[in-house]
Amino acid sequence: MPAVYPIVTYPVDRVGNFPHMAKRDLEVWLAYLKTKPPDFLAFSYDVALGGSRLTIPGATEAEILGWQYSTALKIDAVGWKGNQVWIFEVRPEATVGTYGSAVCYALVAKREALTDLPIVPAIICHVIQPDVEWVCATTGVQVIKV
Repeated sequence: MPAVYPIVTYPVDRVGNFPHMAKRDLEVWLAYLKTKPPDFLAFSYDVALGGSRLTIPGATEAEILGWQYSTALKIDAVGWKGNQVWIFEVRPEATVGTYGSAVCYALVAKREALTDLPIVPAIICHVIQPDVEWVCATTGVQVIKV
């Protein structure tokens, strides 16, 4: 199972409720959406991958999924293109932790078989630490500043 709960896709021009996106991150994401992101067919939000599954006898499927969701990694946004899937970490200021999140989420998405398409880790931010920007360029993590 690629995600804890079924993945929902939304039109690229959707402006509304973005589940579990922090307020400061939401401002960055909305600024990005205003740029009319090219080539994306749809976006998904709060995609939960991995986590721990309960092995308690008698636990219901809802309890098992609830626990798995609470322990899963939550991707801010997934961008669906015809030939790639982008895993977005959204932060006002991109730091080493932002980089780590983007890379970790992309690797877990591959492990969980989120898609057969190539997966691209990406960061959307207002500013990025210079060393982190260099590391992103060196390792192929896409950086979009808005």
